[in-house]
Amino acid sequence: MPRDSTARSPERIDPGDELEARVAQLWFWEGFFARRAVNLQRHYDPEPLQVTDLDLFAYDFDPRLTRRKLIGEVKGGTGRSAPKPLDRIIWLHGLADLVGADGGEMITAMRLSRRARELAAGLGVTAQTTADLERREKAARVAEVADLGSQGVQSVGRMKAVHRHCATDPELEQAFWFLRSEVWFLDPWSATKRVIGLIRQLAKRWVPQVADNDANALCWLLSEAVAGFTVNVTALAGEAMRLDAGQFHVLAAERLAEGMVPTHYMRRLSDAIDKYIAGLLATVNAPATVRADAVGAFQPRPPDFTDPLVELIGRLAAAPSVTRRLGRQVDLVVFERVVHRREPPRRALSRLGIDEPAGRAMRQMTAFLRGQAGLPAELARALTDDVLDARDQPASASPAPLKPTADGAAPRPQPEPPTAGTGSGPTDLDAGPQQRLPDADPASEMGR
Repeated sequence: MPRDSTARSPERIDPGDELEARVAQLWFWEGFFARRAVNLQRHYDPEPLQVTDLDLFAYDFDPRLTRRKLIGEVKGGTGRSAPKPLDRIIWLHGLADLVGADGGEMITAMRLSRRARELAAGLGVTAQTTADLERREKAARVAEVADLGSQGVQSVGRMKAVHRHCATDPELEQAFWFLRSEVWFLDPWSATKRVIGLIRQLAKRWVPQVADNDANALCWLLSEAVAGFTVNVTALAGEAMRLDAGQFHVLAAERLAEGMVPTHYMRRLSDAIDKYIAGLLATVNAPATVRADAVGAFQPRPPDFTDPLVELIGRLAAAPSVTRRLGRQVDLVVFERVVHRREPPRRALSRLGIDEPAGRAMRQMTAFLRGQAGLPAELARALTDDVLDARDQPASASPAPLKPTADGAAPRPQPEPPTAGTGSGPTDLDAGPQQRLPDADPASEMGR
């Protein structure tokens, strides 16, 4: 059996990466769906770009599910050659325009003058020092929830280990860079469509009850894909709130039918091709049935999951105060259970407000991904197994017993049968192509 390339001794963490991870973790617990080290060069390839990546990238959703994008720059150097704060403020402002961000934040280990802070504020950039970072960490009580889910300093080493293994497999490497780069620069329709395709592709490689190098990488990739799907479908729920159901369904069909070329251009091209083909068939006296069948052959068509996706989005749009928190909740739960193979701590669940309405939204989303994208059952259970106790309070569940593996790779939790009241029965996990989603209950929403 191949050596598990994701299970070496702990990775050496660069001080710059550690500082980035701290800021991303702070953003998460301040309310953002946050990622670090989002690659820009891959997105703009083959055009040369001096900027390698965005140190920080985050989304936030308001009560109407309007999405706000924030980027960040982190500099821990203090030497003479270290970038000067004012230069980085101006640079970050330009970078925010490039990627369509609504704002930016710059963290520096250097002293910041009042004038620099005021200039930054005028450019839509928040300028902070590492001393400010420490103060905010204390205010957000980050120490109580450090290194959980996809966040924290430990996540840096894990992602490096996953990348190291993915680099040995072209298919996995392509998936890794899609999730660490391009998906964050796509519009929500394109991102959602492509993430569904990626989950379908990765699910074909999933082997149940195996914990080797491929399985560890797949756990991370699928968890990242599920989190990315959630944050993009949340943005689509915001669009659904601003249209009636009929208009939104038409919009969804058009946007999901698009490829690299917008739908209206494809329809014009299809009409021109229809006329040309009709002329050829008439010239050879083709039967009327053949000519009729040829009409519309090149019309763009939405994918088979369009109707179930529209239904899911409608359910999420009906409960905006629940849905706006869903991305961060899914991010924590799926990474804790699937990647770290442990139960999320009660204090973290409480901080994120994971309650029964949130659990219902997770089950609805999981039903879609299980039925339409082939999400493996183990990952589906991670999202649908109960995290609430009998009083509808976040449960302090103990981790599932770990089963040691023969090859010495990291252990995996033994599968447990669903318990009563978890909502993880056959209806949720075995949803077919037209499986209806569990009912939402907008009356039981809880504010953020």
